Amino acid sequence: MKKIFMFSLITWAGLALALGAHGQAQTGAASATPVRPIGVVTQIQSGSLTLHTDAGHDLAVQLPDGVAVLRVAPGSKDLKTADKISVSEISSGDRVLVQGKVSDDGKSLVATRVVVMSKTDLAAVQQAERQDWQKRGISGVVKSLDPQKKEFTISVPNSPPTPGNPTHPVLISLAPNVSLLRYAPDSMKFSDAKPSAFENMKAGDQVRALGNKSDDGASFTAEKVVSGTFRNIGATVISVDAPAGSVTVKDLSTSKTVLVRTNADSRMHTLPPFVAMMIARLNSGAAPASGGGAPAGGPAGPPSGNALAGQGRAGGSPPPQGGQPSGQGRGGPGGGFSGGPRDFNQMLDRTPPLKLGDLKTGDALIVVSTEGADPSQVTAIVLLAGVEPILAAQPKGSSQMILGQWNMGMGGGGEGGGEGGPQ
Repeated sequence: MKKIFMFSLITWAGLALALGAHGQAQTGAASATPVRPIGVVTQIQSGSLTLHTDAGHDLAVQLPDGVAVLRVAPGSKDLKTADKISVSEISSGDRVLVQGKVSDDGKSLVATRVVVMSKTDLAAVQQAERQDWQKRGISGVVKSLDPQKKEFTISVPNSPPTPGNPTHPVLISLAPNVSLLRYAPDSMKFSDAKPSAFENMKAGDQVRALGNKSDDGASFTAEKVVSGTFRNIGATVISVDAPAGSVTVKDLSTSKTVLVRTNADSRMHTLPPFVAMMIARLNSGAAPASGGGAPAGGPAGPPSGNALAGQGRAGGSPPPQGGQPSGQGRGGPGGGFSGGPRDFNQMLDRTPPLKLGDLKTGDALIVVSTEGADPSQVTAIVLLAGVEPILAAQPKGSSQMILGQWNMGMGGGGEGGGEGGPQ
């Protein structure tokens, strides 16, 4: 699936307005009630194509003789630089916006104009944005906010982590034209992130930002920011409904029942004993045992997301691989792995997959999710079994469930995560 780029949210809105202006001038009655679905071409036949829309359904689009087809470059805000192309130049995987009217039988859309962004051009932009996030991205957990100055301080993982002092503070200020987004409830997909405001951020949120740091690394000016509130839940299994992809658990910090749903984006694994013991050891403040560090991984990718540049699994997330957002969810930062939060992501890839049908009543789990409107139901970003040592290492009386520096690129992003921004 394609990733969504942040800039496209704005770009596509501008193109849609431009398209509407042209349509009203040229199509008359057909544009009185404009139909302008956006999506990805999944099939193309003689005289028609199938569009998987961003709304999640497939749409048959008829391409009559003489239909106007325009190709624009990613980042275009109007049609002034658009190139006229033929229908035969549309390819499966291209992002398109279609203007047209519903057919007489109501089963398809008759296109009057098609605006195309080619998958090749989008891939090139995505790669450039990912590299930008790797180079200029930062991530961490919000520790404090200054509403008057519109500044906030995050804790950023030390690399390598120092036992007892795994993070350092960085002051984030906002550039004049900063883009602020927030992950939607129960979704870690960058494509689901919505425009937000500074006032929606709070202490404990995980943040990824793109911008420029000061020479001493103590401050950072952000051009783009994506934030979210996450939950790390230590729990035991009450019951499992494998066909429905759900498990009912008891939250050990609240003793309340929580319904945990899973989907195609949920990452479900069983931690081997040595991995669980290493995490538990780090959570207790001890140094990792010799040779017990996770394998260091390459940089993660940037966030991905946006209406024009690509719909689908955000990987993770501003889905970016590169400045991965880190932090342990609601409780604030915890211990990290040698080499930083990216190591946990790669380590998880090497652990055995978990099947819900293998769970039994009383099994210990850790669930990572975004914070939705209903605390009694969550959608799992990550679901981990084999976590008994981690739960046992949790400080007595603490409501925090610490997995080490968390990474917003985990899960929900499918293909490695991120954005033409965060992954």
